[in-house]
Amino acid sequence: MIDICFIGNSSLDYISTTNGQREAYGGSAIYSSLSCRICSNKNIAIISNVNKELNDLLKCHNIINLGNVNDDITVFKLDESKGSCEGLYYYNKPFMFYKMININHLHISFRKGVDIDSILGNPNITFQTLSIDVMIHSIEDMIPYIVKYKDKIKYLFCNMKEYALIKEQVKSIPYKIITNEDKPVVVITPTENLSFPVQKKSKIVSSTGAGDTFIGGFLSQYIDGKSINESVSCGIRNSQMSLERYGALVNFDKTINKFDLINYKYLPNNIIVIGNSCSGKTTFINYLKKYYDIYMDIDDLEPLVETFMLDDKSLVLSKEQFARLKNNLTFMKNIYEEYFESYGDINHYTIKALDGNGHDIVRPILWDMILEKAVSVLHSENNIIQFSRGRDELYEKEFGENVYKRSIESMIDYVPNKENTIIVNLVSPLDIRKKRNYIRYENGGHFVSEDTMDKVYDKDYFSYTETEYNTGYIVVKNKKYPVITIYNDKTLNTIELDEFLYYNLDRVINYYNEFNMEVKNEFKTSPKRYLAKQNK
Repeated sequence: MIDICFIGNSSLDYISTTNGQREAYGGSAIYSSLSCRICSNKNIAIISNVNKELNDLLKCHNIINLGNVNDDITVFKLDESKGSCEGLYYYNKPFMFYKMININHLHISFRKGVDIDSILGNPNITFQTLSIDVMIHSIEDMIPYIVKYKDKIKYLFCNMKEYALIKEQVKSIPYKIITNEDKPVVVITPTENLSFPVQKKSKIVSSTGAGDTFIGGFLSQYIDGKSINESVSCGIRNSQMSLERYGALVNFDKTINKFDLINYKYLPNNIIVIGNSCSGKTTFINYLKKYYDIYMDIDDLEPLVETFMLDDKSLVLSKEQFARLKNNLTFMKNIYEEYFESYGDINHYTIKALDGNGHDIVRPILWDMILEKAVSVLHSENNIIQFSRGRDELYEKEFGENVYKRSIESMIDYVPNKENTIIVNLVSPLDIRKKRNYIRYENGGHFVSEDTMDKVYDKDYFSYTETEYNTGYIVVKNKKYPVITIYNDKTLNTIELDEFLYYNLDRVINYYNEFNMEVKNEFKTSPKRYLAKQNK
């Protein structure tokens, strides 16, 4: 029985960095297997096309090559400053398996040059568990293979840019391990998200192979029955060792089994970002995704636009013409059905504004409906849900003033892992928001009228129970959800803004973890009801 087998490319790499140029043996199978070897005494094998010199190197490290030994080998030219990888020569001799190969854990690099079907479709190769990794340069070509074999895959390794491209195709894969250069490693499991900080290296010799080296370190612990924490910690340690050298981790006299465990944090599955127009919601979300681009963006604009379209068209189309709109709807089919049944006597949700610019909402229940529809249709395993609510006299007359709470109640049951949710409340003074409104418009964004800013978004209407300054919770359907307020009350330059956002992103993650630790105990709450509209 082979404990672990790595399938991928082996190559001769010409590596260009700011430190110069160097020639080294590489390829995913080489980096991963040698990284695994320095931390494990298990039976390790690879399936790859290697030359005689590289085969001898593998033998020295007690790694079996079940693939081909050739005179030639694939050659790559890599320029790290440009992030480019050019194939100078490909040697892709097919693999022939005439005997049964029994593997405990199989790892395959899903990339060009690897014949995936010949492995996963071969009856002579059996395995207990499967992991894969992808590469940015060939990821589009690999998506069909990911979809084809996703039910067999237990672990996916990728970086944050790669994950952003395939997150919809890999939902069903139980474990996603995502690296992000010197930013935290993120692990997505079926029930929770984990964030492991990475120490920034002051000097990097070469980054080529660092991801594959991480995989080898991780799997060296996984095949030994170790925890996710131990596996990720070993992967990070090996990857950082790789950054200090050209090529794979070789020339180690003995196995390296000692490494420091990294203290990880939990990430929420769902982040609800609220606040008035121009309070900084989009800026905060974009910054968050530099570190954690694992979330689907959801807002209620698209359902609202569909409703505007239905109201406008129902005034000018015949019933037969209106019927043709149904197949073009994504969110508001229930409103379509309501209108179709009462065509000619429709109780509209919106009407054209008197000045001709935009629409007025005349049935205030629509505010709850659009958010519910957006979330119920678009939700993923991890979501950022963004919306604003201001003052609406019709809404308040019918439902009261707690518009934010009603909106959250309307959609929270559609959110997967809803218990793993935090609410981020962006607060900013009206005069600052007005200035940002004009800046946004000058930069090509939409403009909110002065009248709307003064009457609808004049102040902040979200309320919650404050337990400490700017933190607390809101009770929705008998469950407490953590709330943290960010006061975004200045216009900052680029450096100041980056520092401000980093500080507050750290606050959000820390508070989410603190709240989850304390939620079993009753908070000692202030007798005052905290209003986010207050400026402090």
